[in-house]
Amino acid sequence: MPVFDSFDDDLDDLAGRAADPDPGIRRVAMMELAEAVGPEAKVLLLKGLADDDASVRAAAAKALDEHDGPDVVEGLVRSLEDADADVRRVAADTLAEKKEPACGPLLIARAEHTDPFVQAAALRALRELVLPDALAAALKALRSPAPEVRREGLGVIGYLKAEEALPALIATAGDADPSVRRATMSALVFLRAGGPGIATLIAGLDDEHWQVREEAAVSAAKIRLPEAVEPLIARMEDPVWQVRTKAANALGRIQAVAAVEVLGRALGSEISNLRKEAAAALGEIADPRALPFLEADYDDPDPDVRKLVRWAIGRCRGG
Repeated sequence: MPVFDSFDDDLDDLAGRAADPDPGIRRVAMMELAEAVGPEAKVLLLKGLADDDASVRAAAAKALDEHDGPDVVEGLVRSLEDADADVRRVAADTLAEKKEPACGPLLIARAEHTDPFVQAAALRALRELVLPDALAAALKALRSPAPEVRREGLGVIGYLKAEEALPALIATAGDADPSVRRATMSALVFLRAGGPGIATLIAGLDDEHWQVREEAAVSAAKIRLPEAVEPLIARMEDPVWQVRTKAANALGRIQAVAAVEVLGRALGSEISNLRKEAAAALGEIADPRALPFLEADYDDPDPDVRKLVRWAIGRCRGG
């Protein structure tokens, strides 16, 4: 796709094609406008959001990812209510990439919209802005009947790391929807060791849904939670290999000496990703008792695993 500068001839050509009777030509014009610079290109894209053809509107919403400004955010927010589901989805995805704090009030207002899709999209866009003013809307979202709204509200709270939200956050660990419980485990990463949410995170390692257990292990790794060592060791026997892999990673980051044997046994797994995480964890723990397991896997068939095994051996030998 060509890269345009602000020469009038280029923009005149694009403007002409953006008004062509053929929607296919208009759609391609929207795509090319993503590579154009200057306010004139942005104006054409914003007009494209109101095109009669949904594919043109979707292309304009996607192309606006390359343009900034409150008018862009306002246009994308309006497109969240488009009659076409694909346009709404593209607008939501593009909006989530925008990180303009000045647009916070507009997004906060939409976070209390009557349409759950609009609410969830606004909260998703608010997440990385980390605006304290968004906390009230996020807490209110936790009471929504729509799981996608509750889930995105948790994302905002997790980024804000708001201690005052912890009681509400803990309560969502019992949500009926597993995607919400998973988001709870992710949001708990701001906990301090020994805090009131620790038991909630540890309980998540035993959740009935494997993705919740997996996310709990990820969060335990991020905050290097020593209280989670025994539950994580138990998760090394989880029926789902993805959970075992994340548990191995967490045990390594916590440097859990008690996990040497279970991690050593994991080097015999048929899952190469699990062997890789187990080898890396044993290297982080650097306990000489891991050497027999590591030496037995010295010629692992996976080159990434072999590299980590040999690194871990050096670490366990004090190198």
